[in-house]
Amino acid sequence: MGSPTISPEEQDIYTGALRALNASNVPYVVGGAAAIGYHTGLWRSTKDLDLFLTPRDITAALTALAVAGYTIEVPAPHWLAHARRGAFYIDLIFGFGGWRAAIDDHWYARGIPAVILGQPARVCSVEDLIWIKAYVAHRERFDGADILHLINARHRAIDWDYLMYRFGPCWPLLLFYVYLYRFVYPSDHADIPPRIIQSLLDRWHSSRAQPPADPRECRGPLLDRYSFLVDLANGLRDGREPWALAQGWTRRDLERDREEARRILAAGLVRPDRQA
Repeated sequence: MGSPTISPEEQDIYTGALRALNASNVPYVVGGAAAIGYHTGLWRSTKDLDLFLTPRDITAALTALAVAGYTIEVPAPHWLAHARRGAFYIDLIFGFGGWRAAIDDHWYARGIPAVILGQPARVCSVEDLIWIKAYVAHRERFDGADILHLINARHRAIDWDYLMYRFGPCWPLLLFYVYLYRFVYPSDHADIPPRIIQSLLDRWHSSRAQPPADPRECRGPLLDRYSFLVDLANGLRDGREPWALAQGWTRRDLERDREEARRILAAGLVRPDRQA
């Protein structure tokens, strides 16, 4: 399938991080561009190495990397930490940016044994990659192309029942990507099992007969931190709330997140991520 082209310095930094985590027996799975390349053969340059860990393992990971000489930062306590060295860094991801879920043991159990940069590691399963990337639909970044390439390359191996389980009550989002796939690859519509499409459509028709939720909510913030602030200001409930509360966060945590997002938006700092 090929491999990414990175500088010797970048490779040394990433390899050192994997080696430090392995030496400390910290479990993780490799995601991001490296996992996309592994599953699809489509390699691209990236600014970082993405590793997924459960919240219970993040402290051990940060400790191991700090001992190995990396500078540690935790820019988003509900989902993201960084380990930096020089111009490059490792993203340690332990939740969804939109508060949908924490990384759990399924990520480890379904990770695929591989050798990454010369180190033994596990690569994120295609199903969990699709699941988390489905919620990256921001004004500054949209991971839809990654999802469609994953389906196109790996549709025969995808555990569609597990993917349905992962999306759970957010199944309309999976239906959106199923329709998007059919639009982008009209000659490959058979790649998605008909029973999965029918199940999603049955849910759609059934949901139309249900009364609207009260209080009214907006699930947009699960996808984009900024673009739906106006809806929340107009009185809709933040659709992230039940997911955040289930993970032990509070309404005040969400309000602080909204306050920060409003400040960033007002400062004109929301820009497309051209290196994603």
